[in-house]
Amino acid sequence: MLRRAGERVRLATSSSFVKGSTVYLGGNIINAILPFMLLPLLTRYLTPTDYGLVATSVVLVQVTATAIGLNTSGLIVQSQFADNFETRRSLLSTNVIITSVLAVVFVLLALVGGDLVEGFTEFPIAWTPLLIGIALGLVVQQFYLAILQSRNEAKRFISIQILGNFLSLSMAVLLVVGFGMDWRGRIIATAAAGAVVAAISLHGLTLRLGLLGRIFNRNALKDILRFGVPLIPHTVGGFAMVMAPRLYLNNLATVADTGLFSVAYNLASPIALLVGAANQAYMPALFSSLVGLRPAARVGLSRMLLLGAATMPAMAVLYAVGARWILPWIVGPSFLRVADYLVWLALAFAIQGVYFVFANFVVFSKKTSLMSWRADFAGGLSVLIGCPILIRLNGPIGAAQATLLGFSVSCLGAFLASRKAFPMPWAASIRSIFNIEASEAGEPRDPETGGDS
Repeated sequence: MLRRAGERVRLATSSSFVKGSTVYLGGNIINAILPFMLLPLLTRYLTPTDYGLVATSVVLVQVTATAIGLNTSGLIVQSQFADNFETRRSLLSTNVIITSVLAVVFVLLALVGGDLVEGFTEFPIAWTPLLIGIALGLVVQQFYLAILQSRNEAKRFISIQILGNFLSLSMAVLLVVGFGMDWRGRIIATAAAGAVVAAISLHGLTLRLGLLGRIFNRNALKDILRFGVPLIPHTVGGFAMVMAPRLYLNNLATVADTGLFSVAYNLASPIALLVGAANQAYMPALFSSLVGLRPAARVGLSRMLLLGAATMPAMAVLYAVGARWILPWIVGPSFLRVADYLVWLALAFAIQGVYFVFANFVVFSKKTSLMSWRADFAGGLSVLIGCPILIRLNGPIGAAQATLLGFSVSCLGAFLASRKAFPMPWAASIRSIFNIEASEAGEPRDPETGGDS
């Protein structure tokens, strides 16, 4: 038993893992480019208000999917390394049953409290059952993708993602451009593509892998709750940073402003793609270097990381300034005001890159619980509090400023968590960059690391 488990672990360090990482990276790039390429078209056929309603639907789908899915994709991955097939099968089946029941409950709640939901989101309540259906399909897809990832089936994983995005975007073009539909066409396209991918996922889980059946296991339910509940602060914080500005704009500004914000968010996403890809590429090398890292080498490593982090905000500003010149070719005339949002959101994604610098040390130390409250929840809370204040002070642009605030607080939280999980001589490295002696700074040196005492 232990031998087989060890073989699975060693698989992650094999050449197949390297090839898989390349496939994932390439797939992520394609999935990021596809919606970006559609912007010039859809922004000429949809109004900012249409785009705002589409963005609100995305928020509702993501929130619902997280709530009914119980944050258990990671648990699904872990379960696939168990030797007992029935254990894996009962966990997945129980999770799908609970998810389906929660989806029905959400539909009933939406129908009962429809006026409240519509008043807060500015989204037609009649469409919420369809959105919940999309969320249910998305969760099933996530379960299947999690299992494919655990089985190192990178090509099948990426193929399903690309298929879903391609179907959604091509059907959106057909309905919005070909048939002249408004925001409704975009949502119907998302639902239809989601249904296809969900059907493929169900086929894979049942007939291909045999992991899904009519099984409800109480012990599996306990494992699901034990895993998912501690992740609530992380999840709430993450969604608050990404989704709350859109909902605040719906209530404190207009749905059209939500549309402008969402388009600007998409335009700034290449920064997120770049820093995410850089982190994926560098993380294995960093983790390898941290094993047995001598104290004397820590100053040099942290100095290199800080210099790299300093380039990210500068890169974001240059990107935002350059984007202003080409916006008329990218978006329709009614969306040109997205330039006002762009610099703030580009900086937010750049700060996310700095976040990765510190978060990697927490991940390496396997003390990720330190991140939940310090970084994720704190960042989300700062958006929830700061967004309405900044919108009232500065208008709709305040939503983008609040996003930058949230990412900055999250980055600070990651820094504080990294100091506790894996201390590095950051202050000593800063001094070395500017050639400042510790004695001049009036700070003592740590005799072992050369950093902060």
